[in-house]
Amino acid sequence: MKMKKHIVISIVFCSLLILCSFSAAVPSATARSAPDWPDGTFQGTWDRQKDGTMGSLWGELNQGRRATRGTFMAEWNTSMGAENGTMTGFFTGLLIVGRWTVAGESPSTNMMGVLLLNDTSFSARVFVIGSGMMKISGTHDASFLPTLTGPYGVGVQSIHLVDADRPEYFTNDTTDVREFMMQIWYPIEKHPEGTRTLYMDYPTFQWLKGRSPIPLVTIPNDAYLFVRPHGRNASPIASGIFPVVVFSPGYDGVYQIYTSFIEDLVSHGFVVASINHPYVSGITVYPDGHTVGPAEVPTDPAARSEFFNMSLRTIVEDAKFVLDSITDLNSSDPEFSGHFDLSHVGMYGHSFGGANTAVCCYEDARFDAGLTLDGVFYQQFIPGNITVPFLFMFAENRLADDSTIGYMWNHSADDTFKMSIAGSTHYAFTDVGVLLSHLVPLIPPRLLTFGSIAPKRMVNITRTYVTVFFEVTLKGEPMETLLNLSDQFDEVQLDYKLG
Repeated sequence: MKMKKHIVISIVFCSLLILCSFSAAVPSATARSAPDWPDGTFQGTWDRQKDGTMGSLWGELNQGRRATRGTFMAEWNTSMGAENGTMTGFFTGLLIVGRWTVAGESPSTNMMGVLLLNDTSFSARVFVIGSGMMKISGTHDASFLPTLTGPYGVGVQSIHLVDADRPEYFTNDTTDVREFMMQIWYPIEKHPEGTRTLYMDYPTFQWLKGRSPIPLVTIPNDAYLFVRPHGRNASPIASGIFPVVVFSPGYDGVYQIYTSFIEDLVSHGFVVASINHPYVSGITVYPDGHTVGPAEVPTDPAARSEFFNMSLRTIVEDAKFVLDSITDLNSSDPEFSGHFDLSHVGMYGHSFGGANTAVCCYEDARFDAGLTLDGVFYQQFIPGNITVPFLFMFAENRLADDSTIGYMWNHSADDTFKMSIAGSTHYAFTDVGVLLSHLVPLIPPRLLTFGSIAPKRMVNITRTYVTVFFEVTLKGEPMETLLNLSDQFDEVQLDYKLG
C-alpha cells in the first residue's frame, strides 16, 4: 500500500514533542536483546529524499507480546560506501522511534516515523533530525522460536491415523478402535512455497493456558498466532533420503510445545513423526474438530498403577504403529515415497514420552537410538538391557533423587549418556518458558515452574544435544562432536559409558 506523504509528515511532526520528551529513554536494543538469539532479522534499503543518497541496512529485532511491537538494532552504509553507522530504537503498531548514528560523528540524532509491517516485508517513512525524510523498505523474518541452524527449511503435514486392529481401552464402547494424530515434519528447501504453519490451533492453546499454576488472564486468546514457527504447509520434501525420528510428548502434554526441538532437528536433515496420544496427551484435536482430553486417573493406588501401566502400553503401541505408517508412506505415498531412511530410526520423548521411548528401544529392533527429556521410567517394562545408543537428559537434582535412573543406567548396554542441566526443571524441556517470556514478561519463569535457567538458554542446550546425538547415532558423525558439547555449556553435567 502506498503511503501518502502528507499523512506521514503530519504524524511525524505531531509526534516530535513526544519524542523530545522521552528520547533519552529510548530503549537500547542491545540491552533488551535475548541472551542467546534475536527473535528475527531484517535487511533492506534506505533513501534520503533531500539529496537522493541511498544505501543498505541490516539488523536484528526482538518482539514484545506480538509481531507489531519490539526493539531493533541495525547497521547501515551508503551505496558508495562513503558513510556507515547504526540505527536503533523500538516500534509499536504504526509508530517507529529511534536514533540514527553516523560512524565517527557524535551525537546520534532522533528519528520518528510510520511503519508498515506484514508477514515478510516492511516499509517505513521516517523523519531524521538534521537529515530530513527517509524511505526505508525491506524484508524480515521473525519468530518467538529460535532460528533454524541447519541447511533445510521445515515442512509439516498432519495425518489422522486409525489402528483398526487395536481396541480403544480408554472407552466403554467395545467397537471403538485406537485412532490418534501424527504430524510429519520433514526437510524442505530453504526458500519454500506454501504458507507458514500455525504453532497450534485454538483448542490446543486454550488447553495450554489452562495448564498454568496461576491464571494467565492477560494473554489474549489468539496469542498462539504470535509465535510464528518456521514450518510450512504444502511444501514438497527436499531431495534426498533422511533418517526418521519418532517423538512422544509428556503425559498431559502435546507435541506442539516441543516445536523448537523438533524444527531444528528437521533442519539438519531428519524426518520427525510426532504423536498426540488420545486420553494420555493433554488434548488431541481431530480433523472434524472434536477433541479428546486425558482420561480420569483413578485415586485407588492399585487401580492408579494399573491405569498408568495401561497408558504406557497404549502409547508404546501408538509409536510402533506410527513407524508402521511411516513405512507404508515410504513405499506408496506420492510425495514421501523413497525419502525415509528406515535403516536409521530414532526416538525421543519427554517425561511419560521418555518412558515410551525407553520401552520402544528395548522391545522393537527397528529403533536404533533413543533420547529422553527428563523421562520417567517403568522398570517392569524393561527387564533386560537396552542395546542401542541412549541419551538420558535430566533436570537439575533428578540424578540424586530418582532411583530408577541407576536401574536404567545399568540396563543400557550400548553407548550411554546421562546429563543434567543446572537451573532446569521438568517443564523447562518445552517451548513454554520462551513463550511466556514474551506473553507475560513481568512474571519470572521460576514462578511458573520453569527453573532459574533463562528459557532461551534452556532451549538452546536441549535442541543442540538432541540434534547432535541423532547426528552421531543415525548419521555417523564423530562421537567427539557429542562428547565435546559440554565445553560450550557450563550448565551441563555429562557422564557416559561407551559400549
